[in-house]
Amino acid sequence: MVSFCFGQNQNTEDLSGSETLDKSKIFPEQIIEQSIKKLEQPISEEAKYEVRMKMADAYLKIKKPDFAKSTEMLFKAKEIAEKLDNTRLKAKIYGSIANQYSFLNFPDKIKPYLDLSKQQVDKLPNGYEKNYLTARLYIEYGNLEADKENFLIAKKDYQKALKFLGNIGNPNKKNIFQFRRAFYNMGVSYAYLKQNDSAEYFLNKALAIRDTENKEFKYFIYNNLAKVYANKNEHQRAIDSLEVVLNESTLKDNRLRADMYKKLIASYKTLDNKEKYIEYSEKLLELEPDVKDNNLKAINMAVSEEQKNLLEKISDKEGHNNLLIISCGLLVLVGGISIFFINQKRKKEKLLYQNFISNLEKQEIREILEPKEIILPEIEEKEKVSFSVPSSAETMILEKLEKFEGSAKFTNSKLTVASLAVMFKTNPTYLSETIKKHKEKNFNNYLNDLRINYICKQILERPEFLNYKISYLAEEAGFSSHSSFTTVFKNVTGISPSAFLREAEKKHKNI
Repeated sequence: MVSFCFGQNQNTEDLSGSETLDKSKIFPEQIIEQSIKKLEQPISEEAKYEVRMKMADAYLKIKKPDFAKSTEMLFKAKEIAEKLDNTRLKAKIYGSIANQYSFLNFPDKIKPYLDLSKQQVDKLPNGYEKNYLTARLYIEYGNLEADKENFLIAKKDYQKALKFLGNIGNPNKKNIFQFRRAFYNMGVSYAYLKQNDSAEYFLNKALAIRDTENKEFKYFIYNNLAKVYANKNEHQRAIDSLEVVLNESTLKDNRLRADMYKKLIASYKTLDNKEKYIEYSEKLLELEPDVKDNNLKAINMAVSEEQKNLLEKISDKEGHNNLLIISCGLLVLVGGISIFFINQKRKKEKLLYQNFISNLEKQEIREILEPKEIILPEIEEKEKVSFSVPSSAETMILEKLEKFEGSAKFTNSKLTVASLAVMFKTNPTYLSETIKKHKEKNFNNYLNDLRINYICKQILERPEFLNYKISYLAEEAGFSSHSSFTTVFKNVTGISPSAFLREAEKKHKNI
Protein backbone atom coordinates (compact mmCIF):
# COMPACT_ATOMS: atom_id res chain seq x y z
CA MET A 1 0.00 0.00 0.00
CA VAL A 2 0.95 3.64 -0.51
CA SER A 3 -0.98 4.71 2.49
CA PHE A 4 2.09 5.86 4.33
CA CYS A 5 2.25 8.84 2.11
CA PHE A 6 -1.43 9.57 1.78
CA GLY A 7 -3.42 8.52 4.84
CA GLN A 8 -3.82 10.07 8.22
CA ASN A 9 -0.31 9.02 8.97
CA GLN A 10 0.67 12.46 7.71
CA ASN A 11 -2.23 14.13 9.47
CA THR A 12 -1.67 15.31 13.01
CA GLU A 13 -4.76 17.47 12.92
CA ASP A 14 -7.25 17.51 15.80
CA LEU A 15 -9.54 14.76 14.53
CA SER A 16 -12.67 16.63 15.57
CA GLY A 17 -11.85 19.32 13.05
CA SER A 18 -11.78 21.92 15.83
CA GLU A 19 -8.79 24.11 16.56
CA THR A 20 -6.04 22.49 18.59
CA LEU A 21 -4.38 24.23 21.51
CA ASP A 22 -1.12 26.04 20.80
CA LYS A 23 1.61 23.39 21.28
CA SER A 24 3.98 26.05 22.74
CA LYS A 25 1.55 26.67 25.62
CA ILE A 26 0.29 23.18 26.47
CA PHE A 27 1.66 19.69 25.93
CA PRO A 28 -0.42 16.70 24.69
CA GLU A 29 0.14 14.93 28.04
CA GLN A 30 -1.44 17.94 29.77
CA ILE A 31 -4.41 17.84 27.37
CA ILE A 32 -5.01 14.19 28.30
CA GLU A 33 -4.70 14.89 32.04
CA GLN A 34 -7.08 17.87 31.87
CA SER A 35 -9.54 15.92 29.67
CA ILE A 36 -9.72 13.02 32.16
CA LYS A 37 -10.54 15.49 34.95
CA LYS A 38 -13.15 17.20 32.77
CA LEU A 39 -14.89 13.87 32.07
CA GLU A 40 -15.27 13.36 35.82
CA GLN A 41 -17.35 16.54 36.01
CA PRO A 42 -21.07 16.82 35.07
CA ILE A 43 -20.86 18.01 31.44
CA SER A 44 -23.14 17.63 28.41
CA GLU A 45 -22.88 14.70 26.00
CA GLU A 46 -21.74 17.03 23.22
CA ALA A 47 -18.98 18.37 25.50
CA LYS A 48 -17.92 14.78 26.23
CA TYR A 49 -17.76 14.19 22.46
CA GLU A 50 -15.40 17.17 22.01
CA VAL A 51 -13.22 16.03 24.94
CA ARG A 52 -12.92 12.51 23.50
CA MET A 53 -11.90 13.91 20.12
CA LYS A 54 -9.23 16.12 21.69
CA MET A 55 -7.91 13.10 23.60
CA ALA A 56 -7.80 11.03 20.39
CA ASP A 57 -5.64 13.73 18.84
CA ALA A 58 -3.44 14.15 21.94
CA TYR A 59 -2.66 10.43 22.17
CA LEU A 60 -1.08 10.68 18.71
CA LYS A 61 1.16 13.55 19.83
CA ILE A 62 2.58 12.30 23.13
CA LYS A 63 6.26 11.33 23.37
CA LYS A 64 5.46 7.72 22.46
CA PRO A 65 2.22 7.89 20.41
CA ASP A 66 -0.48 5.50 21.64
CA PHE A 67 -2.55 4.54 18.59
CA ALA A 68 -4.69 2.06 20.53
CA LYS A 69 -5.82 4.72 23.03
CA SER A 70 -6.42 7.21 20.22
CA THR A 71 -8.62 4.65 18.44
CA GLU A 72 -10.50 3.87 21.65
CA MET A 73 -11.32 7.58 22.14
CA LEU A 74 -12.67 7.82 18.59
CA PHE A 75 -15.08 4.93 19.10
CA LYS A 76 -16.26 6.42 22.40
CA ALA A 77 -16.94 9.68 20.56
CA LYS A 78 -18.80 7.68 17.89
CA GLU A 79 -21.10 6.18 20.56
CA ILE A 80 -21.98 9.70 21.76
CA ALA A 81 -22.62 11.03 18.23
CA GLU A 82 -24.92 8.11 17.39
CA LYS A 83 -26.70 8.35 20.75
CA LEU A 84 -27.41 12.06 20.12
CA ASP A 85 -28.23 11.32 16.44
CA ASN A 86 -26.40 14.56 15.61
CA THR A 87 -25.75 14.88 11.87
CA ARG A 88 -22.78 17.25 12.24
CA LEU A 89 -21.07 15.12 14.90
CA LYS A 90 -21.67 11.89 12.98
CA ALA A 91 -20.27 13.45 9.79
CA LYS A 92 -17.06 14.34 11.66
CA ILE A 93 -16.57 11.14 13.61
CA TYR A 94 -17.19 8.78 10.68
CA GLY A 95 -14.63 10.74 8.65
CA SER A 96 -12.17 10.65 11.55
CA ILE A 97 -12.51 6.87 11.99
CA ALA A 98 -11.95 6.39 8.25
CA ASN A 99 -8.91 8.61 8.63
CA GLN A 100 -7.66 6.50 11.53
CA TYR A 101 -8.12 3.25 9.59
CA SER A 102 -6.07 4.81 6.79
CA PHE A 103 -3.42 5.59 9.38
CA LEU A 104 -3.43 1.94 10.48
CA ASN A 105 -3.25 0.58 6.89
CA PHE A 106 -6.63 -1.17 7.25
CA PRO A 107 -8.11 -0.42 3.79
CA ASP A 108 -11.23 -2.61 4.02
CA LYS A 109 -12.69 -0.34 6.71
CA ILE A 110 -11.89 3.05 5.15
CA LYS A 111 -14.51 3.42 2.40
CA PRO A 112 -17.53 2.23 4.47
CA TYR A 113 -16.83 4.97 7.03
CA LEU A 114 -16.16 7.58 4.35
CA ASP A 115 -19.50 6.72 2.75
CA LEU A 116 -21.24 7.01 6.15
CA SER A 117 -19.62 10.41 6.62
CA LYS A 118 -20.69 11.57 3.15
CA GLN A 119 -24.32 10.58 3.87
CA GLN A 120 -24.27 12.87 6.91
CA VAL A 121 -22.37 15.71 5.16
CA ASP A 122 -24.94 15.76 2.34
CA LYS A 123 -27.66 16.48 4.94
CA LEU A 124 -25.89 19.60 6.25
CA PRO A 125 -27.03 23.06 5.10
CA ASN A 126 -24.82 24.86 2.57
CA GLY A 127 -22.08 26.90 4.16
CA TYR A 128 -18.69 26.76 5.83
CA GLU A 129 -19.18 23.45 7.67
CA LYS A 130 -20.39 21.60 4.58
CA ASN A 131 -17.60 22.95 2.35
CA TYR A 132 -14.95 22.14 4.95
CA LEU A 133 -16.13 18.57 5.62
CA THR A 134 -16.66 17.90 1.89
CA ALA A 135 -13.08 18.99 1.22
CA ARG A 136 -11.84 16.61 3.93
CA LEU A 137 -13.89 13.79 2.39
CA TYR A 138 -12.38 14.32 -1.06
CA ILE A 139 -8.90 14.26 0.45
CA GLU A 140 -9.69 10.92 2.10
CA TYR A 141 -11.30 9.51 -1.08
CA GLY A 142 -8.15 10.60 -2.89
CA ASN A 143 -6.03 8.82 -0.29
CA LEU A 144 -8.05 5.65 -0.87
CA GLU A 145 -7.42 5.80 -4.63
CA ALA A 146 -3.73 6.54 -4.02
CA ASP A 147 -3.48 3.40 -1.86
CA LYS A 148 -4.73 1.46 -4.90
CA GLU A 149 -2.11 3.31 -7.01
CA ASN A 150 -4.87 5.08 -9.00
CA PHE A 151 -2.90 8.33 -8.83
CA LEU A 152 -4.71 10.10 -11.68
CA ILE A 153 -8.07 9.60 -9.95
CA ALA A 154 -6.52 10.56 -6.59
CA LYS A 155 -5.19 13.79 -8.10
CA LYS A 156 -8.67 14.72 -9.33
CA ASP A 157 -10.10 14.14 -5.84
CA TYR A 158 -7.46 16.44 -4.33
CA GLN A 159 -8.31 19.09 -6.94
CA LYS A 160 -11.99 18.85 -5.90
CA ALA A 161 -10.91 19.26 -2.27
CA LEU A 162 -9.06 22.46 -3.17
CA LYS A 163 -12.15 23.74 -4.97
CA PHE A 164 -14.36 23.27 -1.85
CA LEU A 165 -11.67 24.81 0.36
CA GLY A 166 -11.62 27.77 -2.04
CA ASN A 167 -15.37 28.21 -1.53
CA ILE A 168 -14.75 28.79 2.20
CA GLY A 169 -13.03 32.12 1.63
CA ASN A 170 -10.18 33.37 3.79
CA PRO A 171 -8.14 30.51 5.31
CA ASN A 172 -8.14 30.24 9.10
CA LYS A 173 -6.41 28.00 11.64
CA LYS A 174 -8.98 25.28 11.09
CA ASN A 175 -8.87 24.94 7.30
CA ILE A 176 -5.28 26.06 6.59
CA PHE A 177 -4.09 22.54 7.40
CA GLN A 178 -6.49 21.05 4.83
CA PHE A 179 -5.12 23.42 2.17
CA ARG A 180 -1.65 22.25 3.08
CA ARG A 181 -2.74 18.61 3.07
CA ALA A 182 -4.35 18.90 -0.37
CA PHE A 183 -1.23 20.54 -1.87
CA TYR A 184 0.95 17.89 -0.23
CA ASN A 185 -1.13 15.00 -1.57
CA MET A 186 -1.16 16.57 -5.04
CA GLY A 187 2.63 16.65 -4.87
CA VAL A 188 2.87 13.03 -3.76
CA SER A 189 0.51 11.97 -6.57
CA TYR A 190 2.72 13.70 -9.14
CA ALA A 191 5.78 12.03 -7.57
CA TYR A 192 4.27 8.56 -8.10
CA LEU A 193 3.28 9.58 -11.64
CA LYS A 194 6.98 10.46 -12.19
CA GLN A 195 6.04 14.06 -12.99
CA ASN A 196 8.83 15.32 -10.77
CA ASP A 197 8.72 19.05 -11.56
CA SER A 198 4.99 19.24 -10.75
CA ALA A 199 5.57 17.14 -7.63
CA GLU A 200 8.32 19.46 -6.41
CA TYR A 201 6.14 22.51 -7.12
CA PHE A 202 3.17 21.30 -5.04
CA LEU A 203 5.31 19.94 -2.20
CA ASN A 204 7.12 23.27 -1.93
CA LYS A 205 3.74 25.02 -2.05
CA ALA A 206 2.66 22.90 0.95
CA LEU A 207 5.95 23.65 2.69
CA ALA A 208 5.49 27.40 2.22
CA ILE A 209 2.13 27.49 4.07
CA ARG A 210 2.56 28.75 7.63
CA ASP A 211 0.83 26.38 10.04
CA THR A 212 1.89 26.78 13.67
CA GLU A 213 -0.65 24.18 14.83
CA ASN A 214 0.82 21.20 12.95
CA LYS A 215 4.56 21.76 12.88
CA GLU A 216 5.36 18.04 12.50
CA PHE A 217 3.74 17.98 9.06
CA LYS A 218 6.85 19.48 7.46
CA TYR A 219 8.66 16.17 8.10
CA PHE A 220 6.25 14.35 5.78
CA ILE A 221 6.78 17.00 3.13
CA TYR A 222 10.58 16.66 3.33
CA ASN A 223 10.22 12.87 3.22
CA ASN A 224 8.39 13.07 -0.11
CA LEU A 225 10.64 15.79 -1.49
CA ALA A 226 13.43 13.26 -0.92
CA LYS A 227 11.47 10.78 -3.07
CA VAL A 228 11.27 13.40 -5.83
CA TYR A 229 15.01 14.08 -5.61
CA ALA A 230 15.70 10.35 -5.83
CA ASN A 231 13.42 10.11 -8.89
CA LYS A 232 15.59 12.82 -10.46
CA ASN A 233 18.75 10.86 -9.52
CA GLU A 234 19.72 13.59 -7.05
CA HIS A 235 20.41 10.99 -4.37
CA GLN A 236 22.78 13.07 -2.24
CA ARG A 237 20.17 15.83 -2.09
CA ALA A 238 17.58 13.25 -1.00
CA ILE A 239 19.94 11.93 1.69
CA ASP A 240 20.69 15.43 3.01
CA SER A 241 16.96 16.22 3.31
CA LEU A 242 16.21 13.00 5.21
CA GLU A 243 19.17 13.05 7.57
CA VAL A 244 18.44 16.63 8.64
CA VAL A 245 14.86 15.63 9.55
CA LEU A 246 15.99 12.47 11.36
CA ASN A 247 18.24 14.56 13.60
CA GLU A 248 15.28 16.65 14.80
CA SER A 249 14.35 15.79 18.40
CA THR A 250 10.66 16.54 17.72
CA LEU A 251 10.30 13.69 15.21
CA LYS A 252 8.17 11.14 17.11
CA ASP A 253 6.44 9.12 14.38
CA ASN A 254 8.26 5.78 14.07
CA ARG A 255 6.30 4.92 10.93
CA LEU A 256 7.65 8.01 9.23
CA ARG A 257 11.13 7.29 10.57
CA ALA A 258 10.95 3.73 9.13
CA ASP A 259 9.88 5.07 5.73
CA MET A 260 12.80 7.51 5.77
CA TYR A 261 15.19 4.67 6.58
CA LYS A 262 13.90 2.77 3.54
CA LYS A 263 14.53 5.77 1.28
CA LEU A 264 18.03 6.20 2.71
CA ILE A 265 18.76 2.50 2.17
CA ALA A 266 17.70 2.79 -1.50
CA SER A 267 19.74 5.98 -2.09
CA TYR A 268 22.87 4.68 -0.37
CA LYS A 269 22.58 1.48 -2.39
CA THR A 270 22.46 3.52 -5.61
CA LEU A 271 25.54 5.49 -4.49
CA ASP A 272 27.24 2.19 -3.54
CA ASN A 273 27.87 3.37 0.02
CA LYS A 274 27.84 -0.05 1.73
CA GLU A 275 28.66 1.26 5.20
CA LYS A 276 25.65 3.60 5.32
CA TYR A 277 23.47 1.02 3.54
CA ILE A 278 24.16 -1.51 6.33
CA GLU A 279 23.81 1.14 9.08
CA TYR A 280 20.28 2.14 8.01
CA SER A 281 19.26 -1.46 7.26
CA GLU A 282 20.09 -2.35 10.87
CA LYS A 283 18.20 0.71 12.17
CA LEU A 284 15.16 -0.29 10.13
CA LEU A 285 15.21 -3.85 11.48
CA GLU A 286 15.37 -2.51 15.05
CA LEU A 287 12.45 -0.14 14.46
CA GLU A 288 10.02 -2.34 12.52
CA PRO A 289 8.83 -4.58 15.42
CA ASP A 290 7.75 -1.53 17.45
CA VAL A 291 5.84 -0.08 14.48
CA LYS A 292 4.07 -3.38 13.77
CA ASP A 293 3.23 -3.95 17.45
CA ASN A 294 1.71 -0.47 17.81
CA ASN A 295 -0.39 -0.91 14.67
CA LEU A 296 -1.60 -4.34 15.79
CA LYS A 297 -2.74 -3.05 19.19
CA ALA A 298 -4.69 -0.22 17.56
CA ILE A 299 -6.33 -2.53 15.01
CA ASN A 300 -7.29 -5.00 17.76
CA MET A 301 -8.81 -2.12 19.72
CA ALA A 302 -10.83 -0.99 16.68
CA VAL A 303 -12.09 -4.51 15.94
CA SER A 304 -13.10 -5.17 19.57
CA GLU A 305 -14.92 -1.81 19.77
CA GLU A 306 -16.87 -2.57 16.60
CA GLN A 307 -17.79 -6.07 17.82
CA LYS A 308 -18.88 -4.65 21.18
CA ASN A 309 -21.05 -2.10 19.38
CA LEU A 310 -22.63 -4.84 17.25
CA LEU A 311 -23.44 -7.02 20.27
CA GLU A 312 -24.94 -4.06 22.15
CA LYS A 313 -27.27 -3.34 19.23
CA ILE A 314 -28.38 -6.97 19.13
CA SER A 315 -28.99 -7.05 22.89
CA ASP A 316 -31.21 -3.94 22.69
CA LYS A 317 -33.74 -5.71 20.48
CA GLU A 318 -36.68 -7.83 21.62
CA GLY A 319 -35.66 -11.40 22.35
CA HIS A 320 -32.06 -10.25 22.53
CA ASN A 321 -30.84 -13.34 24.40
CA ASN A 322 -31.77 -15.72 21.59
CA LEU A 323 -30.40 -13.38 18.97
CA LEU A 324 -27.19 -13.01 20.91
CA ILE A 325 -26.74 -16.79 21.21
CA ILE A 326 -27.54 -17.35 17.53
CA SER A 327 -25.29 -14.49 16.42
CA CYS A 328 -22.41 -15.62 18.60
CA GLY A 329 -22.89 -19.18 17.32
CA LEU A 330 -22.81 -17.96 13.74
CA LEU A 331 -19.74 -15.85 14.46
CA VAL A 332 -17.97 -18.88 15.95
CA LEU A 333 -19.04 -21.08 13.01
CA VAL A 334 -18.02 -18.55 10.36
CA GLY A 335 -14.81 -17.87 12.25
CA GLY A 336 -14.03 -21.59 12.48
CA ILE A 337 -14.69 -22.14 8.77
CA SER A 338 -12.58 -19.07 7.90
CA ILE A 339 -9.70 -20.29 10.07
CA PHE A 340 -9.89 -23.76 8.47
CA PHE A 341 -9.72 -22.37 4.92
CA ILE A 342 -6.98 -19.90 5.88
CA ASN A 343 -4.93 -22.74 7.38
CA GLN A 344 -5.44 -24.88 4.27
CA LYS A 345 -4.41 -21.96 2.08
CA ARG A 346 -1.33 -21.31 4.23
CA LYS A 347 -0.30 -24.99 4.02
CA LYS A 348 -0.63 -24.92 0.24
CA GLU A 349 1.36 -21.67 0.03
CA LYS A 350 4.08 -23.13 2.27
CA LEU A 351 4.38 -26.21 0.03
CA LEU A 352 4.56 -24.07 -3.13
CA TYR A 353 7.15 -21.85 -1.45
CA GLN A 354 9.31 -24.85 -0.47
CA ASN A 355 9.07 -26.34 -3.99
CA PHE A 356 10.06 -23.04 -5.57
CA ILE A 357 13.04 -22.56 -3.20
CA SER A 358 14.15 -26.13 -3.83
CA ASN A 359 14.06 -25.58 -7.61
CA LEU A 360 15.90 -22.29 -7.19
CA GLU A 361 18.67 -23.98 -5.16
CA LYS A 362 18.95 -26.86 -7.66
CA GLN A 363 19.26 -24.32 -10.47
CA GLU A 364 22.15 -22.58 -8.64
CA ILE A 365 23.93 -25.92 -8.09
CA ARG A 366 23.56 -26.80 -11.79
CA GLU A 367 25.02 -23.42 -12.75
CA ILE A 368 28.07 -24.12 -10.55
CA LEU A 369 28.65 -27.77 -11.54
CA GLU A 370 27.71 -27.87 -15.22
CA PRO A 371 30.38 -26.96 -17.80
CA LYS A 372 30.13 -23.54 -19.40
CA GLU A 373 30.76 -24.80 -22.95
CA ILE A 374 27.95 -23.82 -25.29
CA ILE A 375 26.62 -26.91 -27.04
CA LEU A 376 24.27 -26.31 -29.92
CA PRO A 377 21.63 -29.01 -30.45
CA GLU A 378 21.52 -30.87 -33.72
CA ILE A 379 19.10 -29.35 -36.20
CA GLU A 380 16.65 -31.74 -37.79
CA GLU A 381 16.38 -31.72 -41.54
CA LYS A 382 12.93 -30.08 -41.57
CA GLU A 383 14.25 -27.29 -39.31
CA LYS A 384 17.08 -26.55 -41.75
CA VAL A 385 14.56 -25.72 -44.40
CA SER A 386 12.78 -23.11 -42.23
CA PHE A 387 14.32 -19.96 -40.73
CA SER A 388 17.31 -20.53 -38.42
CA VAL A 389 19.91 -18.34 -36.75
CA PRO A 390 23.46 -18.73 -38.12
CA SER A 391 25.44 -20.97 -35.74
CA SER A 392 28.16 -18.33 -35.16
CA ALA A 393 25.54 -15.71 -34.19
CA GLU A 394 23.71 -18.26 -32.02
CA THR A 395 26.89 -19.14 -30.11
CA MET A 396 27.71 -15.47 -29.56
CA ILE A 397 24.18 -14.70 -28.30
CA LEU A 398 24.23 -17.66 -25.87
CA GLU A 399 27.57 -16.53 -24.44
CA LYS A 400 26.26 -12.99 -23.94
CA LEU A 401 23.00 -14.27 -22.42
CA GLU A 402 25.02 -16.18 -19.83
CA LYS A 403 26.85 -12.97 -18.82
CA PHE A 404 23.58 -11.01 -18.95
CA GLU A 405 21.91 -13.44 -16.53
CA GLY A 406 24.69 -12.94 -14.00
CA SER A 407 24.77 -9.15 -14.28
CA ALA A 408 21.25 -8.18 -13.02
CA LYS A 409 20.92 -5.82 -16.01
CA PHE A 410 17.55 -7.47 -16.57
CA THR A 411 16.17 -5.35 -13.67
CA ASN A 412 16.12 -2.34 -16.01
CA SER A 413 12.36 -1.70 -16.38
CA LYS A 414 12.86 -0.16 -19.86
CA LEU A 415 14.59 -3.22 -21.29
CA THR A 416 13.11 -4.62 -24.51
CA VAL A 417 14.19 -7.30 -26.97
CA ALA A 418 15.27 -4.49 -29.32
CA SER A 419 17.40 -2.68 -26.73
CA LEU A 420 19.02 -5.95 -25.59
CA ALA A 421 19.78 -6.80 -29.21
CA VAL A 422 21.60 -3.46 -29.53
CA MET A 423 23.64 -4.31 -26.39
CA PHE A 424 24.51 -7.71 -27.90
CA LYS A 425 25.30 -6.17 -31.32
CA THR A 426 22.87 -8.50 -33.06
CA ASN A 427 19.37 -8.17 -34.45
CA PRO A 428 16.12 -8.67 -32.44
CA THR A 429 14.98 -11.62 -34.57
CA TYR A 430 18.17 -13.62 -33.94
CA LEU A 431 17.99 -12.84 -30.22
CA SER A 432 14.29 -13.72 -29.93
CA GLU A 433 14.70 -17.00 -31.85
CA THR A 434 17.74 -18.04 -29.80
CA ILE A 435 15.91 -17.44 -26.52
CA LYS A 436 12.86 -19.31 -27.77
CA LYS A 437 15.00 -22.26 -28.91
CA HIS A 438 17.37 -22.61 -25.94
CA LYS A 439 15.35 -21.17 -23.04
CA GLU A 440 12.08 -22.68 -24.29
CA LYS A 441 10.13 -19.46 -23.69
CA ASN A 442 9.53 -16.12 -25.36
CA PHE A 443 11.55 -13.01 -24.47
CA ASN A 444 9.01 -11.58 -22.02
CA ASN A 445 8.65 -14.83 -20.07
CA TYR A 446 12.43 -15.27 -20.04
CA LEU A 447 12.89 -11.74 -18.66
CA ASN A 448 10.11 -12.16 -16.08
CA ASP A 449 11.60 -15.44 -14.80
CA LEU A 450 15.00 -13.80 -14.34
CA ARG A 451 13.47 -10.86 -12.46
CA ILE A 452 11.33 -12.97 -10.12
CA ASN A 453 14.20 -15.38 -9.36
CA TYR A 454 16.44 -12.39 -8.67
CA ILE A 455 14.05 -10.70 -6.22
CA CYS A 456 13.34 -14.03 -4.46
CA LYS A 457 17.07 -14.53 -3.91
CA GLN A 458 17.33 -11.00 -2.49
CA ILE A 459 14.48 -11.73 -0.06
CA LEU A 460 16.05 -15.03 1.00
CA GLU A 461 19.61 -13.75 1.37
CA ARG A 462 19.05 -10.22 2.72
CA PRO A 463 16.72 -9.92 5.75
CA GLU A 464 16.13 -6.18 5.22
CA PHE A 465 14.11 -7.03 2.08
CA LEU A 466 11.44 -8.57 4.31
CA ASN A 467 10.54 -5.06 5.50
CA TYR A 468 10.18 -3.49 2.07
CA LYS A 469 6.83 -2.65 0.52
CA ILE A 470 5.75 -4.78 -2.42
CA SER A 471 5.81 -1.68 -4.66
CA TYR A 472 9.51 -1.24 -3.80
CA LEU A 473 10.24 -4.93 -4.51
CA ALA A 474 8.47 -4.55 -7.86
CA GLU A 475 10.63 -1.55 -8.73
CA GLU A 476 13.80 -3.32 -7.53
CA ALA A 477 13.02 -6.31 -9.77
CA GLY A 478 12.44 -4.12 -12.83
CA PHE A 479 8.63 -4.03 -13.02
CA SER A 480 6.91 -0.76 -13.86
CA SER A 481 3.79 -1.46 -11.78
CA HIS A 482 2.76 -3.17 -8.53
CA SER A 483 -0.06 -5.11 -10.25
CA SER A 484 2.05 -6.59 -13.07
CA PHE A 485 4.72 -7.65 -10.55
CA THR A 486 2.11 -9.40 -8.38
CA THR A 487 0.59 -11.22 -11.37
CA VAL A 488 3.95 -12.39 -12.76
CA PHE A 489 5.26 -13.31 -9.28
CA LYS A 490 2.28 -15.61 -8.70
CA ASN A 491 2.63 -17.17 -12.16
CA VAL A 492 6.32 -17.98 -11.56
CA THR A 493 6.29 -19.01 -7.88
CA GLY A 494 2.68 -20.18 -7.48
CA ILE A 495 2.04 -17.82 -4.52
CA SER A 496 1.58 -14.08 -4.00
CA PRO A 497 4.51 -11.80 -2.98
CA SER A 498 2.96 -11.24 0.48
CA ALA A 499 2.68 -15.02 1.08
CA PHE A 500 6.29 -15.49 -0.08
CA LEU A 501 7.47 -12.76 2.31
CA ARG A 502 5.56 -14.38 5.17
CA GLU A 503 7.14 -17.79 4.55
CA ALA A 504 10.60 -16.25 4.08
CA GLU A 505 10.26 -14.38 7.38
CA LYS A 506 9.45 -17.67 9.15
CA LYS A 507 12.50 -19.27 7.59
CA HIS A 508 14.77 -16.40 8.72
CA LYS A 509 13.44 -16.66 12.29
CA ASN A 510 14.17 -20.41 12.37
CA ILE A 511 17.76 -20.01 11.21
